[in-house]
Amino acid sequence: MPRVKRKRKLKSRKKTLPRSNLFLILALVFLLALLGITLFGFQSKTNGIKVIKQTFFTPKLVTIAVISPYPTNYPNNNNVPPQKNLGFCLYVPVLTYHHIQPENEAIYKKQTSLSVDNGMFDQQMAYLIQKGYTPIFANELAQALISHTQLPGKPIMVTMDDGYADNDIYALPVLKKYNIKANLMLATGLVGSNADMLNWSQVNDMKSSGLFYFTNHTWSHFSLNSGTIEKKQQEITLAQNQIKDNLGQDVNIITYPYGSFNDAAINVLRQLGYVAGFSTIPGSYQCDSFIMTLHRLHIGNAPLSSYGI
Repeated sequence: MPRVKRKRKLKSRKKTLPRSNLFLILALVFLLALLGITLFGFQSKTNGIKVIKQTFFTPKLVTIAVISPYPTNYPNNNNVPPQKNLGFCLYVPVLTYHHIQPENEAIYKKQTSLSVDNGMFDQQMAYLIQKGYTPIFANELAQALISHTQLPGKPIMVTMDDGYADNDIYALPVLKKYNIKANLMLATGLVGSNADMLNWSQVNDMKSSGLFYFTNHTWSHFSLNSGTIEKKQQEITLAQNQIKDNLGQDVNIITYPYGSFNDAAINVLRQLGYVAGFSTIPGSYQCDSFIMTLHRLHIGNAPLSSYGI
């Protein structure tokens, strides 16, 4: 009988326990959880970048770059932050152009996003001379980074991607006018493919000026962060051989189409003897620690002073 009475007494206590205590405990747990979210957020890692994700309670997005010799597996590297300046570094802005043509032609062809008016291009090149810049070739920059040597004057690079006919028609006369070295990032499979692209006669016209160095831009403007190892090798070696056969220049520098690359692409390039590469990651400092993904600045229809040059 005593045991029965004890059980009844316990049941009676459970029924009469105040609910206010339970609500108080739950409220306290919620407040502690809210405080933890506000202070610390939620962490994840995406493509080598640690991100503290924004939530309803966090005031802003916080990103912390995880530095490596080169970023990997980005489908398009336009949004990759510049790598940390480690090792031997040089301040060398690398200017990126595509089309150089009159603005009305760019509008008609719907190419304004990748086009600079030839009159503006003339002003930009004149500005480089006025400010005492020394235009250089891509292999000069690569060699300086490899040998840890300084470059003369205020070095700068002018680059033109893909191989458009307007580079010969409109850009070359301006470069001759100011005696400015430039670099053509040539996708050889596009040469002569249509009227908008350079043909080999025009490419040789640019070479004979003595003002151009040519880098590999793959054969078909292929995105090197995709495809098999064999496909990457084919695209790189075919373009390399065509530049050698048509222009007599050896090639061991790559410019990534679309700015896209990954570890596999860089490994293939290293195996093929490539010593440097140009990405579309923004920045003006070039370091030997990321020599395979050197930085560039996209230039548009504005004075170069607006780009911090």
